[in-house]
Amino acid sequence: MTFATIEFQVFTRQLQYLFDLVFFGFHCFSLNSCMTDENYRLRQATLDWLCAQKDSYTHALTLTMKQTRKLATERGDTFEKLTAYNASRNMRHFLNRLNVSLYGNAAKAKRGGKSIRIVSALEGGITGKNFHYHCVIGNLPERLSDTHIGGLIRTVWQQTGFGNEQVDIQRLTTTGWMGYMVKELGRLSCDVIDWENVRN
Repeated sequence: MTFATIEFQVFTRQLQYLFDLVFFGFHCFSLNSCMTDENYRLRQATLDWLCAQKDSYTHALTLTMKQTRKLATERGDTFEKLTAYNASRNMRHFLNRLNVSLYGNAAKAKRGGKSIRIVSALEGGITGKNFHYHCVIGNLPERLSDTHIGGLIRTVWQQTGFGNEQVDIQRLTTTGWMGYMVKELGRLSCDVIDWENVRN
């Protein structure tokens, strides 16, 4: 199954979710946590797609997020609440900074620029949990130790607007982590993969 096919399935599932939300109401929809055959197929297709690329990823990563952040404005301080949209923008900012930190000017090249590989799953929001990311990441410089990479990821993540202190990075040894990443797909959440920030 191609990336475009997965994207199309995710898009149609999101449209169905919005339709249900508008016409049947959030409360009624959220109570139905049972997986339909369609939801199961979507989750399985996403998991199959992830597992087919398992050799491209070397580490499992969890990134926690501040659920609000303080902003200074002309009228004084205000607080911005974290949304799925803000979380995705925060992730993009993190990935751009991490790439430059790992690869320097080679990451900035318009063609053939070096880049990490990452697929991230955003959990939280509609499920009632705090927003946070589970990721698989690869194509990290072999010259760097796991300790160095972990420290760099923590530093860069905490420099983003919503990056929180708890960051966990482990060597990826099985595909079990990928199953964990998509566990909420098709239940209360219409999708969990942050497709805007997939880098492969």
